[in-house]
Amino acid sequence: MNHWASKIFFQICFTAICLFNATSAFSTEDEKRLLIIKEISIKGNKKTNDKIILRELTFRLDDTISISELNNNLTQSIQNLNNTLLFNFVYINHSFETTSYLQIEVNVEERWYFWPFPIFEHSHRNLSAFFKDGDLSRVNYGVYFTIDNFRGLREQLKIRLIWGYRKEIKLQYFSLNLDKEKKHGISGLVSYQTNYEVPFQSVNNKPIYYSANNANAKKNLNTSISYTYRPRHNWLQSVTIGWTNTSVLDTIAKLNPNYFGNSSNRFRYSQIKYETLYDKRDSKIFPLEGYFGKAEIARMGIFSNENIDNWNIKLWSGFYSKIAERLYTGSNVTVQFNSSNNLPYYISDAIGYRNHIRGMEYYTTNGQSFALNKNSLKYQLIKAKVINLTFVPEGKFKKTHVSLFWSIFADTGFVKPDQRTLPDDFEGKFLYGYGMGLYLYTYYDTVFRVEYSINFLGEKGFFIHFGTPFLNL
Repeated sequence: MNHWASKIFFQICFTAICLFNATSAFSTEDEKRLLIIKEISIKGNKKTNDKIILRELTFRLDDTISISELNNNLTQSIQNLNNTLLFNFVYINHSFETTSYLQIEVNVEERWYFWPFPIFEHSHRNLSAFFKDGDLSRVNYGVYFTIDNFRGLREQLKIRLIWGYRKEIKLQYFSLNLDKEKKHGISGLVSYQTNYEVPFQSVNNKPIYYSANNANAKKNLNTSISYTYRPRHNWLQSVTIGWTNTSVLDTIAKLNPNYFGNSSNRFRYSQIKYETLYDKRDSKIFPLEGYFGKAEIARMGIFSNENIDNWNIKLWSGFYSKIAERLYTGSNVTVQFNSSNNLPYYISDAIGYRNHIRGMEYYTTNGQSFALNKNSLKYQLIKAKVINLTFVPEGKFKKTHVSLFWSIFADTGFVKPDQRTLPDDFEGKFLYGYGMGLYLYTYYDTVFRVEYSINFLGEKGFFIHFGTPFLNL
C-alpha cells in the first residue's frame, strides 16, 4: 500500500513540475511574441483632432510591440492623454485580429472647453489668509473667457477681465502646433493690471498695505513670447523673452525706498528665461505615483541700463510612490537662488507666497534664496469612483470621479537672510509645519483640502485650500 502511494505521489510531483515548466516556457515565449499594430481607431472626439490624440500615444500604426510591453504602453498612453487636461475619461482597448496583428481602440470623453464664467475671487496669498483677514474689499470680480481646446488642436486662448480690488486685462495664447509632429510650439501673453492697495513691506513676516483712495497705487504692464520644444512625451523645454514695466505712487517709494530700490517709483526690465521639465507623474493635478524634475534659469535685466542686474535659478523635483494598498507617499523640493545680494522688495518673495509651509499660511518671508520641502503620507479612504449625476442633463458634466484621502504631512523650509533681516524675522531660521488633513479629488480636477496644522511657533489651526498641496507644474 505504501509502495503504490509512493509511486502515485512521485508521479503527481513529476507531472506538476513538467506542467509548471511547460507553462513557464509558454508564458515566456508568449510574452516575447511580437505584434504588429494594424489599426488605431479613435472614438468620442467630437472636437479634438485625431492628430492631437495620436501624438500622446507611445506607439504608432505599423509599430511592432511585444505582448510584455503592451500593458505598459497602454497605461502610459492613458496617462499622457489624461495629462493634456482635454478629457474627463480615457479608455484604451485592444483586440487581436490574428495572432500577429493588433487592433487598438481609443475612447475619450471630452471636457467642456469654452468657459465664459464670472470671477469672484480673493486677492490674498491663500484662502486661509483671506478668511482670517475677513476684508471683503479685497475681492475681485469680473469675467473670464477660456478656450482650452481652441480649433480642436489643444490650443489655449484666455481672456481675463477683472475689476474690484484689482483691475486687470489679460490676453494669453498657447499652441504646440508649429509642425506636423506637434513638437514645436509658441505662446504669447499681454496683461495690464492696476491696484489701489499694495503690500509695500513686511513687518513681523506679515505684509503691510498702503491704500490710495482715489488713485492707482500700482500699475503693471507685462508682455512675453515663448518658444516651446517637446521632443518626447514627458520632456518639455521653452525659451521666453519678456518685458515688464511697473510703477507705484511716490508715497510707496518713500515709505519703502527698497520697494523697487534706490527710492525709485518705476521698475522696468527685460528678461530671457529657459525652462526644462521632465515629467513622469501619473497626474499633474494630484500625483500618486511617478516623479518629475524642472529647472529654470532667467536673466533679469538683459541690457546694462535697466533697473536690475540679476540671475534667477529655480529648481523643482517631486517623487511619488505607492507603498501599500491604498497607501501613498510623496515628497517635493523647491529651491531658488538669486545672484543679486540686494533684491528689491518687489521681487524678493520667498516662502509664504506661491510656496508656503502648511501651518504658516498667515506668514510671508522675503529673501535672496530659499529651500522648501513638502512631504505627505496619504491613505485612500474612498477609491476613485465614477458617478453619474442623475440631476444633470446628458453631456460633458453628467459624469464625474470622486476619491477621498486622509493625509499626514510635514513641511520644512529655510530662507537665506540678508542685510535687512531683523533678529525676530523668520529669515535665517529653520521653519516647519506638520499636521493631518482630508483631501477630496473630484469634478474637473478640483482638489478640496481641509487641514489641521501646527507650525514651528506652536500655533495650531484648521486651514482650507482649493488645489493640490504640491505644485502642479
